[in-house]
Amino acid sequence: FPLFWFNMPAILKGWMDRVLVQGFAYDLSKAYDGGLLQDKLSLFSFTTGGSQEMYSNESISGNIRYVLWPMQHGIMHFCGVKVLEPHICYAPEHASEEKRKEMLTAWTQRLKTLWKEEPIDCSPEWYFK
Repeated sequence: FPLFWFNMPAILKGWMDRVLVQGFAYDLSKAYDGGLLQDKLSLFSFTTGGSQEMYSNESISGNIRYVLWPMQHGIMHFCGVKVLEPHICYAPEHASEEKRKEMLTAWTQRLKTLWKEEPIDCSPEWYFK
């Protein structure tokens, strides 16, 4: 998905609101590592309008992990889902044709080994270190 105003597009958020409902995706007594979807994996693959430098600790936008906290931790991890490292294509609109091809090749390669990846640590310490 395209990162849109530091979040997922409304249509994707609406889908999550309708599908990830109490009793199916979460229960207030069973959340995070004990959540109802703990046998599932998630991977956010998205594009940004800004460059990678625009999503660093030193930038005005802050680290991309800060942007991902509500989506990966607040939605996926809350439901018990294990979260894989995101796949981010920074500013493809402003990249050369060669760079965009490299982005697609990297995505293709990642998909080949996806099931061997270890989930990230969804603790606040990991996101905000």
